[in-house]
Amino acid sequence: MVYVALQVLLCLAFFESASAGYLAYRFSLSPYSGDILIGSLVSYDLRVKENTLHISPELIEKYTPESMQVTVEMIKKGKELLHADLYIACTGLLKKGGSETQEKPVGTFFYSIYYKDNFYNFRRIFKGPPSLKLIQLLYYITQDIKCIISDNKK
Repeated sequence: MVYVALQVLLCLAFFESASAGYLAYRFSLSPYSGDILIGSLVSYDLRVKENTLHISPELIEKYTPESMQVTVEMIKKGKELLHADLYIACTGLLKKGGSETQEKPVGTFFYSIYYKDNFYNFRRIFKGPPSLKLIQLLYYITQDIKCIISDNKK
């Protein structure tokens, strides 16, 4: 994925909740990360979403912190803090203790990719221990970014 971003000279920024910086960390392992990785904001705690990203408590209460609506809002508000070509935001339920329901079980992740004035929104459910869920999340996000960049080249 880092290679794909380098090919089109993209700068990336992450806004992470459930993944707690894992996505940016994995991208930082590339020898080219300094050329493409702008930064990451981890909003694992609700107060960071409200006080740093300025996401309204009403939106969070209406949809829950782990929702597509809040994930998209993380990018909308985060773009004011970090300036990049492509943004990735992620919320989800890595383990018990969030807003899980029968319709939204533990393992549900919401992520949004913003590129060229478009939001690409994804909801995925992963099984297994938290470490495996994060590996699966990273895999799908990188695959989706590749597809989005490729589709926008046409």
